[in-house]
Amino acid sequence: MTDASSRASPFPSLSWRDVVTAGVGLTAVFVTLAVMAKTSFLLFHSLAELFGIAVAVMLLAVALHTRHINQSPFLGVLGLSCAAPAALDLIHTLTYPGMGVLPGLPPGTMTQYWVAARFIQAMSFLAAALAVPRNSPPPAHWLLLLQVGLVGATVLAIGQGWMPVCFDPETGLTPFKIVAEYVICAIVAAACGVLIHHRRHLDGGVFWLVLAGMVVVIPQELVFTLYTTPHSLTNAAGHFLKILSFYLIYRALVVTALRRPYEVMFLKLARSEQALSDHSARLEETVASRTAALSASEKRWRALLECSNDWFWETDAGGTVTSLTGRSDGLLGEHPGLWMGRSFAALPDTTRGAEDYPLLEAAMAACKPFRQLCFPLAADVPGQWVSVSGLPRFDGSGRFLGYHGTVSDITERRRAAEAVRQKQTMAALGGLVGGLAHEINNLLQPIISFSELALNRTGGDTRIQTYLGAIRDSGLGARAIMRDVLAFSRGGTAGADLAVPWETVTSAVRLAQPSLHAGIRIETAVDPALPPVSLTATELTQVLLNLLQNGRDAMPEGGTLTIAAGTLTLDKAMAAHLDLLPGVYVRLTVTDTGMGMDEATRVRVFEPFFTTKPMGQGTGLGLAVVHGIVRNGGGLITVDSTPGRGTTITIDLPAVTRGGAAYDGDRLHAEAQQQG
Repeated sequence: MTDASSRASPFPSLSWRDVVTAGVGLTAVFVTLAVMAKTSFLLFHSLAELFGIAVAVMLLAVALHTRHINQSPFLGVLGLSCAAPAALDLIHTLTYPGMGVLPGLPPGTMTQYWVAARFIQAMSFLAAALAVPRNSPPPAHWLLLLQVGLVGATVLAIGQGWMPVCFDPETGLTPFKIVAEYVICAIVAAACGVLIHHRRHLDGGVFWLVLAGMVVVIPQELVFTLYTTPHSLTNAAGHFLKILSFYLIYRALVVTALRRPYEVMFLKLARSEQALSDHSARLEETVASRTAALSASEKRWRALLECSNDWFWETDAGGTVTSLTGRSDGLLGEHPGLWMGRSFAALPDTTRGAEDYPLLEAAMAACKPFRQLCFPLAADVPGQWVSVSGLPRFDGSGRFLGYHGTVSDITERRRAAEAVRQKQTMAALGGLVGGLAHEINNLLQPIISFSELALNRTGGDTRIQTYLGAIRDSGLGARAIMRDVLAFSRGGTAGADLAVPWETVTSAVRLAQPSLHAGIRIETAVDPALPPVSLTATELTQVLLNLLQNGRDAMPEGGTLTIAAGTLTLDKAMAAHLDLLPGVYVRLTVTDTGMGMDEATRVRVFEPFFTTKPMGQGTGLGLAVVHGIVRNGGGLITVDSTPGRGTTITIDLPAVTRGGAAYDGDRLHAEAQQQG
């Protein structure tokens, strides 16, 4: 069991027994000195000052003789800095009124030496506190020379009368003396703050005892701003506090150095251990910093991969995909992970033509590089076209490991090229069928006219009337077909009324509604503020009616037809890519939820007379006429369809003003604000 007297006390270097013993001893000393102060103040003052001088000399001796093994800058600076205050306190004692040792001096000389000693003591406290985190104390001889210089400078300044008077027997303490005591208190308070800040560098017992001794100096100096005569009780109270302060510092430094010298001797080792720990921490910080830098670099490259228009892949020696990085979800559908572990042989969609895939197979079979080979992807991602480049991988011995390379999505590029090619094809077909339609229409005119004349001269013969009516009706039907053919092939648009998208869509929906069965629902999302387009209202209505009719036929079981419209701006690069003029366009989309179409059907939907409907239910001219109207209006029409998922037809038409000029949204908006 631990003895109660050895339990922890408020000061870690003292046991409770030491605290009690010290308290009893100090009390006895203070009582004795108090009695002595009443009977002989001069003797009391001399003993009090000699106690402080003795403690200072002991601190100086301990610091001086342990300087070779002492690795504590705080103990070294504080101990060696006691020389000057001790010397000045001795002169202060000898010049005290009534001592008679140094006669003929001005009466306030002893107070000047007191102020100088306390100022140097306060500065030594601050210097020692600031030296705490240093690796080693400053050289002892420099500190001792500094102390000698301070004593000499003080004696010279006071002897020559350079130092202001601190005490006047007639008026008491001077303002200089009072202000000097406040400055000394401020310096000691600053030293206490610095010491608290560096407390981790000191032994716990040393820290608390020294801090207590320094703190006591503050009320000590404040008391010395209150006395009126050197022999007053107030002056005696200040000396009691000085004795307590020096005793606490004595306990901290002298007793610690004598009772526990190993703490001083092994301080350097402890510091080395701490330095090693700090170095280890810095290494860990460096490793963490490098790791963070590598992680940031990886994230940066990954971000670049994500921003790239290409995807990066690897295969093994058997041609199986083992790695795929980049935004593969946009290329490989909703489940890019399904492509991992699949062979390159499963990538092309042979139903749409192999394109460059045979060249790719030949290159991979010969382990040779290949570049920008194009083919359509398999049915997992319908409608997608890719361009693939790859390099073979070999190990150090030349053994083939597989391929790595890039793949680009060229679907939009293919569709743009297809649109241009289709436009050229349709233009050629339009010229051909336009001429044929004109000639056939000329031949149909006399058939229709003469059959009508003959109907008026049948003399009531119903059988002849039936024959002639059939001839006339066939001629009229053929003329209607030729009118559609001519509309498809014409090179310009007619009519003065430009189509306003919201009005035209509303009109087309109203006209188409009666022909839709109950299972079909029409939804519209068209902004009424959209600008007019480059078609007349009649032309745009005809376009929409044809598209709504096709959507209806694609949903025999019912579904939803959606018409949406908005604006977009094409810059020069995008417009050139789409073979359009740059500017503001209105984009109309008509979407159905019907059966959709495969790629082979999609690429032919605008061909004249091409139809997937049964014989007698379609002429194959509806979408061809729509294409011709949009093309002649300076627009673009595209089809996106997936079997079983429906079809979306997108029409981009130039936006124009009421006068037919190109639409400038920013300019018109600015004009509207000025008019407002």
